[in-house]
Amino acid sequence: MTFDQSMSPQRLTSLDAFRGFAIAGMLLVNNPGTWDPAVVPRLLLHAEWHGCTFADLIFPFFLFAVGMAMPFSQARKSEQGITLWKRLLVAARRALLLYLLGAFLKSASINLPVLHFGILQRIGVLYFVVYLLLRLSVRWQATMAFLMLFIWWAILAFVQGPNVIQGSFERDVNAAQYLDAFILAPEDKETIVSLIPGISTVLFGVLAGRFLMQRKDHRSVMRVLGIAGASGLIAGLVWDLIVPLNKILWSSSFAVFTAGWSCLVFLLFYWVIEVRQMHRIAFFFVVYGMNAITLYVATGLFVRWVMLSWKVSWEGTTTSLTGYFYKSFAAFAGPTMGSLMYSTMIILLGWLLCYWMYRRKLFLKV
Repeated sequence: MTFDQSMSPQRLTSLDAFRGFAIAGMLLVNNPGTWDPAVVPRLLLHAEWHGCTFADLIFPFFLFAVGMAMPFSQARKSEQGITLWKRLLVAARRALLLYLLGAFLKSASINLPVLHFGILQRIGVLYFVVYLLLRLSVRWQATMAFLMLFIWWAILAFVQGPNVIQGSFERDVNAAQYLDAFILAPEDKETIVSLIPGISTVLFGVLAGRFLMQRKDHRSVMRVLGIAGASGLIAGLVWDLIVPLNKILWSSSFAVFTAGWSCLVFLLFYWVIEVRQMHRIAFFFVVYGMNAITLYVATGLFVRWVMLSWKVSWEGTTTSLTGYFYKSFAAFAGPTMGSLMYSTMIILLGWLLCYWMYRRKLFLKV
């Protein structure tokens, strides 16, 4: 890891804000005061199998943002005269470090095998695979994105095995979960096969980023990305009639649907920041976006090592700090609001860390 004490003038502030929004969403979804589904708002719970809630959109948003940033990053490195070979080594190191950080974060609280594909591990693998495709033309990148969706469908349609129903997208009888059983631990909720359409999600972000680099005016950006986003939503919903929206499988319809949402949500930040120049409105998320991975790791460790591990007394019983704060909030605001207040507390604590780093121009690069 290295600290960069400068902000590049080429940074797209709206992209930082979009990335920050995704990270804030992760903290909101991953840190409720209680996991009781009767208490947590439905939008903040992942769909049990088929379907798509707000919680299911957050990780695709972040992957899309990863893809969007890659063309800008490579253009800066090219201008600095960094060789292709050195850039490849840096990308490989970054991917490995993300994987190891993810493995460490998981092992900090539960005993999981190293081969576990959590959020950071998936980001690392997908980042490196897509990095290898960066020098392709726009046409070939788009072709590869849809080819990955076809390969995913072909696996589920044609792979055979015990208890596998070919072409099924239902739980426990689909080919993706069958193949994962040979590699992953039962604790893994998402599949290795889902990495294939995950490549498409990042590539869709790359295509959006390349377009932004070549943009001529705000009007064309709003028009093209608006049409692309709306088309993705419509195509995903139509596709859902054949291949259900499913985050765990990262179904082809889910990849297209969430790419559409990603375009539109990014476009909102683009309009506020780049077009209307209302930087203060989005500043909260910009601070998050400048140190996104740092925030994710730091809050993950803080919650595991402090909030869930430290014990205090509550009405004659022993509870964790998480339980203490949740019960305190719920006592006067009710269970649902109490859970949201606890999540908000974690989000604000993370923001204070990022703001401290932002003021000192400390931007941690993985």
